[in-house]
Order: sequence, then C-alpha cells, then structure tokens
Amino acid sequence: MNRPSVTGSGLRRWRTPGPLILLLLIAAFFVSAVPESGETIGSLGMVIGFIAAGSLTIRRSRALDPRERAAWAFFGSALLVAALGVLVVGGLTEMGVVLPAFGVTDTFFIAGYVMLIISLYRLARSDGDGRSWLPTILDALVGAIALFALVWSGFFHELFATLEGAPSWELAIASSYPILDMAALIGLIILAIRRSHFRMDVRIIFLAVGFGAQVVADFSYLSSGVGKTFAEAEPKFVLFLVTAACYLVTAALIDRPPLKREFPEDEAPLWAFVWPYLLAAALLATHVGRYRSLNPGEVELLMLDAMVIIGIVVFLRQVLMIHRNRVRVEKQRTELVASVSHELRTPLTAMVGYLALLDDHGDEFPEDARREMISEATGQSKHMARLVSDLVMLARGDHRHLPLEIDEVSLSSIMTAALRGVDPESTKIEEELIRDANVRVDADRLQQALANMLSNAVRYGGDRALVSARVEGEDLIIEVHDNGDGVPTRYEAAIWQRFERGAHRLNAMTPGLGIGLAIVSAVAVSHGGKASYRTSERLGGACFSLVIPGCLVRRSEASRMVEVSS
Repeated sequence: MNRPSVTGSGLRRWRTPGPLILLLLIAAFFVSAVPESGETIGSLGMVIGFIAAGSLTIRRSRALDPRERAAWAFFGSALLVAALGVLVVGGLTEMGVVLPAFGVTDTFFIAGYVMLIISLYRLARSDGDGRSWLPTILDALVGAIALFALVWSGFFHELFATLEGAPSWELAIASSYPILDMAALIGLIILAIRRSHFRMDVRIIFLAVGFGAQVVADFSYLSSGVGKTFAEAEPKFVLFLVTAACYLVTAALIDRPPLKREFPEDEAPLWAFVWPYLLAAALLATHVGRYRSLNPGEVELLMLDAMVIIGIVVFLRQVLMIHRNRVRVEKQRTELVASVSHELRTPLTAMVGYLALLDDHGDEFPEDARREMISEATGQSKHMARLVSDLVMLARGDHRHLPLEIDEVSLSSIMTAALRGVDPESTKIEEELIRDANVRVDADRLQQALANMLSNAVRYGGDRALVSARVEGEDLIIEVHDNGDGVPTRYEAAIWQRFERGAHRLNAMTPGLGIGLAIVSAVAVSHGGKASYRTSERLGGACFSLVIPGCLVRRSEASRMVEVSS
C-alpha cells in the first residue's frame, strides 16, 4: 500500500515548485530570443533548477517505501552534484579563468551522470513484482542498441569525425558522455518495462523528457566544444533549462507513485516488451533503405530480401512457439492437478475412514484393532506428508541434493516396509535379498525409493515382479524386474525427469504423477550413487536399478527367495 503524501494535493503541491518551473520556462524562452544572455541567465537558472529539484526530490521521497525512497534520494543527490558543477564552472568563468570545454570540471557532471544511472537501476529494482531481470535486460538491450545504431548512423559518425586530432585526455572525457547516455538509456528502458504493471507513471515520463533534452544538449555541446573553451562552445542553455524544469516537475510528483493496475493480467502489457523491438524494426528498415540506395546487383538484392523474409519468419515462429508453450504448460498444469488429486485422495480416504470408525464406534473395537487402525491412519498420513514434501521439493528444483539422515539399518527391514506400502493388486512380487545385511543409509529415503520402483512395476509392468538386492564390494545394488513391455527407447532418458510418465503420459486410466523415478534418481544421487534402466534379463520386461556405493556394514552370503503376493 502506498503511503499518503506529505504535501497534500492540488495547489499546495505546487506552491514552491510551480513558480520556479514557470520562471525556468520563461528563462528558456528569453535565452532562445537573446542568446547572449545564456551564459548568465542560463547558468543561474540551471543552478537554481537543479538545486531545487534535488532538494525537493530528497525531501518528498521520505513519504515512499524504503527501497524506492533510497533510489529517488540518490537521484536528488545526483542533481545536487550537477548543480555544484555548474556553480564551479560559473564561478571560475566570472573570475576570468579560461576553462576548456572538456576538462577537470567535468568530474562533477560525469559523477552526476553515474549517480543518475545508478538511481535508475535502483528504482527498477525497488519493485519486486516486476518482470524477471534477464528477459527485461535483453529487451532493453535490443531497444537501446537499435536506437544507438540509428542515432550513430544519423549523427554520431559525423560527430566523431570532428574529434580527430583532439588531445587524448579531452577525447576521453568527451567520449564518456555518449557511453553514459547509452547506459542511462538502457536504465530508462529497464525501468519502463519493469514497472509496466503500474498505471502510467507521470514521474518517469517527465524524467525521460528531461533526460532526452539533456542528451540533445550534451551532443550539441560535444559537437562544438572539442578543442575550444567553455565560452566558445556555446552550450545549449535552453535545453538545459528545459531539463531542469522537467526534473523539478518530477520532484514535485515524487511522493505520488502510481497505483497498480486494478484488472488482473496474466502477462505484462504488450507494449512493455514490443516497443524495443519496434526500434529494431526501424533499424532494419533504415539499413534496407540505405542498402538499396547504393544500387546493388540483383543477386545482392535477392540475398537481402531473403534475409529480411527469414528474419520475419523467425520472429513469427518465435511468437507461435511462445503461444504453444503457454498452451502446453497450461495443459500440463491441469494434468498435474488431476494426478495430485488422485494420488492424495486414496490415502486421505483411508485416513478419514479409519478415523470416522474410531470416532463413532471406537469403544466397540478391541484394543488391538484400534491400534491397527491408528497405525494405518498414521502410515497414510505420513505417506501424504512425504508426497506433498516431494512435490514441493521437485517444484523447487533442488531434488538433486536431498537432506539425508544416515544411520545403520537392516536391509530386510527397509525391504519389508517398502513392500508393505505397495498394493500389488494382481502382480506377483518376489523378493530376493541378502539375509542379515546392515547398511548405512537414510532408511526413509531408501524405503521411499524402493516403494516407488515397486509401484512403477505394479502400474506399468506385467503380472510378475522381482525385487533383488546384492552387493559388489561395499556397494549395495537394488533391482526391480518385471515382465511387462519395458520402456520404449525414446523415453529411456525422459522417464527420470520430473512429472514425466514416458509412454503413459497421455494415459489417464493409469494413475501417477510422474515423480516416482525422479525421486529414485534423487535418492541415489544424494547417496553418491546412481539410478539406471535396462531391459530385464530375468523377466524380459523393465529393470530399474539403484546403486549406493560404500554403504555396506555387514553381509551374509546366504540369500532367500520369497513369494510376497500373488
């Protein structure tokens, strides 16, 4: 929520800055009519305007939120530094000191420029709800580079031709202004894009207009000032006075930030990211027009037309792909919600059923039956909690580094718990493992991974499954075989990804979120091992294996084969 203004509204807001703005505009008109008055009236107006704008910006920004307040206060400080530079130059000139157009006194103006640029970027970062930074920066670079190229082709290349033969130090100072202008331009574009979810910000509009007038004045001064004194360069005081007036309007409106748009928006307004590319289109049209004016041959024209058409087609294809990706993401979101609802409904139904029985008829059940129902409800609640935790973990993208609680545990207890949590339905599951083997692992995570491998075999395999555990050296290898159709080659890599169900991705009859094998892989990697798939040489279907290195504590050579369910 925006803080209330400290200055009120209406005429009270303009009581101080209003007359100053009017005086600055009158001074600009007078200087344009009487150019010889520019050095006195223009310099005095710039000092008064910049000091008033800077101090008013700092004072009225106190009503804003801390981050935006700091950004605007930095902008106000930049104006005060620029005003100090004008005072120094004006004072030295009145004392009869002959100043070069570019020299030591430019330190003030360059510092003010740098502070202005920093304030623009800080202002863009002050709002955390704006568009993400990387796309915004790329869009801003497209617009800024295109505009810079257009200005270069129409003005800069002739300007820099006038700088030949100038002293290196003077050339360095003069050349810094176009670079700073470019950086400030990129900052303004980023600011406009980042704050596109607000209503029109009049403050930014007057800031941009003032900056534009300042850039034009800088370029005019640059083209006429190299190798001359400050007086001979004849600065465009009219434009500087307009700049000061615009900055003062901005300062008067500082504590009136715009409101966010009241209607919902899935995306930023179209203009927010299209207009930088319109500048790129203008650059392309300018280049094509100039190239054709050179009267190239038919082959060269054909090549140019082909490149332009390809560029247009690529742009249209990108627009189409963005639309298709949005449709696909929405479809995946719908499928995920449906799958999550199904997965959570089963344990929730069991929990509600057991707890309802205990609540209504708890006294009628014997103690052992009540304990069993409570145990089953507890187990289902833990399953739901782990499922939700897994979904959150996978959604955050940090599933490759699970937190582990390593302890020594019996392998048979992990196997028993995993088998208990799987409904075999019509699948016959056989168990083949080492007796009396202890391993150092996260028992809950390994049990979860094994249960996922078994559930995968029951859902997508045939009517037989085999789970085996063996050791090679100090490494534990767990495998789950089935006699189903296996995994098609094209999906062997994809099935380990989050929310991926391979060949069953479109099969709504078979439940599943597509996170089981992703969890298996995450558990294996977190233990320093790996998970893999191959065709089963035991049952002819799929074989998923999980390898955990160096975890074996004790082993026995004997093994057993037990039919668990049929």
